[in-house]
Amino acid sequence: MRDLLEIIKLDDLTSLQDFQKFCFSLSGAETHEKFSENVQNLQVQDKRYIGNLQNKIVASSEFYEITKDLALRSLAAKLMDVELQDIKIVFPFFRIDLPKEFKEEEEKISLPWHQEAGYYLAKGDCTPDSIVMSIALHDCNNENGAIHIGCKMKEEVLKHKSFYMDKNQKKHFRVECAEPKESMIAETKFGQVVAFDFKRPHRSGINRSNLVRLTLLLRASSKFEVAQFLNH
Repeated sequence: MRDLLEIIKLDDLTSLQDFQKFCFSLSGAETHEKFSENVQNLQVQDKRYIGNLQNKIVASSEFYEITKDLALRSLAAKLMDVELQDIKIVFPFFRIDLPKEFKEEEEKISLPWHQEAGYYLAKGDCTPDSIVMSIALHDCNNENGAIHIGCKMKEEVLKHKSFYMDKNQKKHFRVECAEPKESMIAETKFGQVVAFDFKRPHRSGINRSNLVRLTLLLRASSKFEVAQFLNH
C-alpha cells in the first residue's frame, strides 16, 4: 500500500524551463505575467481560445518530450521505490486555469474532491498504488488556485458519485467523493513537484488571482504492479 504526499524540488530544471518557455511563446510572451495578460485578452475575443491552446500544447512534440523526461521518470521511480525501467507515465495532461472571473471556463475544468483511482482505474494502465505528479509552470499559491489535498491516505477506493457538468450535451464528466476531515493547500515554487498516491482525495483550487494557472500532470504506474493488479 503506497502512502505518498510530498513536495519535492527538482534538481535539474532545464527540461521544465524549456517546456515553460515553449508554452509562453505560443501567446508571444516570455513571462508568466505577460502570458496571462495575452491569453485572457484572446479568450475574451474567442471563447474557444483556451481550449484550443490547451489541445495544441498536449498535441505538441514538446509535451511528448516532457512526459518522457528522464529526471521526472527517475523521480517517479524514487517515490514509488521501483526500478526506472518499471516506470510507465500514464494519462499525462496539461491544464490551463483562467481566473475565476472566467466562470464558464472554470466550470469546465474545475474538479471536486475525488481520488485518481476513482476515475482512472476503469481505464487500465494503473493501480490504486499509482501516483500523481502535479507540476505548476510558475510559483503557485492559494490565491492562484494551488491544489487542495487530503492529509491522510485512504486505505480503499472510496465510493464516488459521477455526473456530467453539462447534462444535456454529456460533457465534462466528473467523479466526486466525500471531503476529507483534514486537508492542506499544496503551495509551490517553480521547480517543485506535488506528488501523491492514487487513493488520496484532492480537488482543484480556485484561481482568485489575475494570473493564469498552468499545470503539468503526470501519473506514474509500475508495470509490474499493473500486471499483478490486472491478473488478481
